[in-house]
Amino acid sequence: MEYRQLSPETVPGFLKDISSVQQIFSDLDDLEVEEVGDGNLNFVYKVRQRKNPEQTVVIKQAVPFLRIVGESWPLSRTRMNFEIQALEHHTKYCPQHVPEIFYSSTDMSLVVMQNLNRHAVLRGEMILGKIFPKLAEHISSFLANTLFPTTDWCLTGGEKKAMVDRFINPELCKITEDFVLTNPYEDHETNVYHDEVTQADKDYLQQDSQLKVAVAEMKYAFMNHSEALLHGDLHIGSIMANEEETYVIDPEFAFFGPIGFDVGAFIGNLFLAYYAHEVRQKMLGREPFEYRNWILRTAEETWNQFQAKFEVNWVAHEQDAPSSYWNYQEGHIGFALQRQRFLRHIFEDTIGFAACKMMRRIYGLAKVADIAEIPDLKARLEVERNVMRMAKVMVQQRSSFRSIEELSALAQEISPLR
Repeated sequence: MEYRQLSPETVPGFLKDISSVQQIFSDLDDLEVEEVGDGNLNFVYKVRQRKNPEQTVVIKQAVPFLRIVGESWPLSRTRMNFEIQALEHHTKYCPQHVPEIFYSSTDMSLVVMQNLNRHAVLRGEMILGKIFPKLAEHISSFLANTLFPTTDWCLTGGEKKAMVDRFINPELCKITEDFVLTNPYEDHETNVYHDEVTQADKDYLQQDSQLKVAVAEMKYAFMNHSEALLHGDLHIGSIMANEEETYVIDPEFAFFGPIGFDVGAFIGNLFLAYYAHEVRQKMLGREPFEYRNWILRTAEETWNQFQAKFEVNWVAHEQDAPSSYWNYQEGHIGFALQRQRFLRHIFEDTIGFAACKMMRRIYGLAKVADIAEIPDLKARLEVERNVMRMAKVMVQQRSSFRSIEELSALAQEISPLR
């Protein structure tokens, strides 16, 4: 099938030729199509049957350029191949938190999937101050259950290397290397500043040698530590949820990298929300304490539950396929020590990558609406400065934190709960 970019007008004709989709719609001649993509890369179409709106799918299609910039920035459509493969992996190991896939095509660079029409993008809902009581439980399960099966602790060397080869994703990794781990820390043309940002604010990030060395260390880890198959972009805009269910979407950045990058991306976005809601809760006419406290508890529970679930998976795998390496009298002690040290390593990476994710959202090209859409620029600047204060400590002193609760304490020291 030859590639062509779809439009709301051409989507119905395209769907008519797909047998798996024909089973979803009772009338393919009466479809309503809406383009709803608000991301940086792709086009997304919601498709409904007019007379039976419960008959619905979503189409996500990659185009040969970076959508946020336009056709002047070419970008290979092969990123959709990685997304399709990642969705298949996530479905195998954590189907309860992945949308159902009805059809995919590497030729057309698209996937047709479940319309999560009873759910909403988590970032938008959190901006409105909504609480999701099962979020930490669900995301920690997704992380532990999708990451562990692709580690060297679970796969043979040959299996792991074959998977790494399949997921070499250079173009989207380059986006992360540039926009998350390089450009915000230098005077780069892609950075974006609002009118209240001073030169001193820029220098705070871009002229600090200790900070830049620490970020360079995280960039090196990102580029060289192929620990597990990552989602690669697990911020709160890549999650759709309601109070009972949580789905992870958009894994086109999938590649083999450091486990802490995925965990840190999610936790870093929670800390961004924590600082933003000192202002946003007041904009909603509420006292900030309750909601910001929920955010901190969610960050803590996510790490603590992830750590526990990852270890449970590891122990279960060892019991199912015992290794002769630990087959000696005190082997259980050595195995426990190995788990302890590796989880400690993940925690330090989680802190460092969370910090980088936080800082890039302040001066980098792609902002977060939590902060960037605060209308009072002076209030926004104070939020941004608080984010910077915390993130700098996190990445530079990442090996000194002994628990996630110490990170929450740091957040409250910078911006007290009240």
